[in-house]
Amino acid sequence: MRYPEWKRELPSLPHKLYSEPLMVLVEYYKEHLRRDVDAGKLRPYEFWFLLRGVLISAAHSYAAICVLLEDKRPKPLMLQASILNRSLLETLGNVLALCQAPKARSNILIREAYKNRALTFVRLRERYGKDPKWKEYLDKYQKGLSLWTKQLRLPHARIDNPSAIPDQWPTPGIMVYGSSRRRQPPFLRGNRRSTFKEIYESHYSHQSEQAHQRAAAVGVALLVDNPEDQWNPGHGESHILSSAILFLTCILSEIEAKGRYQGHPRLRELWAYLRDLDDEAKDLWGLRYRKLLRA
Repeated sequence: MRYPEWKRELPSLPHKLYSEPLMVLVEYYKEHLRRDVDAGKLRPYEFWFLLRGVLISAAHSYAAICVLLEDKRPKPLMLQASILNRSLLETLGNVLALCQAPKARSNILIREAYKNRALTFVRLRERYGKDPKWKEYLDKYQKGLSLWTKQLRLPHARIDNPSAIPDQWPTPGIMVYGSSRRRQPPFLRGNRRSTFKEIYESHYSHQSEQAHQRAAAVGVALLVDNPEDQWNPGHGESHILSSAILFLTCILSEIEAKGRYQGHPRLRELWAYLRDLDDEAKDLWGLRYRKLLRA
């Protein structure tokens, strides 16, 4: 059997062509969300506050991916960049879920965060509560939790027993497929679910293997350490970077549409570049974003 030969030379990806409009859009919407939330133009407050924070987090993840893959590094850290890419994929899933039911979903996310911190406080207090060196830290921790409980208006039974708080943010798999064990339907519905399902099935299993340090992680680490063994040098780095750009572009598109902002021309420009880059962007454009941005 004769196997096909892989290309040894890939077309260069003009990173600046994609990254420049991407960063313009991030700064534009970061500032507009800040001003419009403060002015009361965007409601509910908690949803838009979270969405702005998620955008900043996503932009930082993208910047870190670029640093890990930059040419001046002795070796590109593909495994670590891919793990951050998985984080970007999950960020997009969270944005889609929040946008589907802004008030209710924001409350789930915030109450779950409180529960996790309260449970940590209970554990620390049980272990170190009698140690005078821990007193100031635990007092500050408890004061912060008390402020949070007032804002969340939690009943006293759940303040005293945070493990009784039922809120739990779903994993990407439950967002797409639901959970028969929990009798929980898919967290996403309609076109949002179809779009995220397409992304999830294309990327998540391999990214998850890498993040959990299974065989896929070992394979990438060995290839980075022995670049002469790569069949197609540069393909891995290009794939990670183009996926990261695509995920962040989807996040920006969701924010623009949900905030009913006037269509930014750089976002349309960026989608045009991405559709020329690979078929995945073309598929997602046809599946959701052509109609979303036109509306």
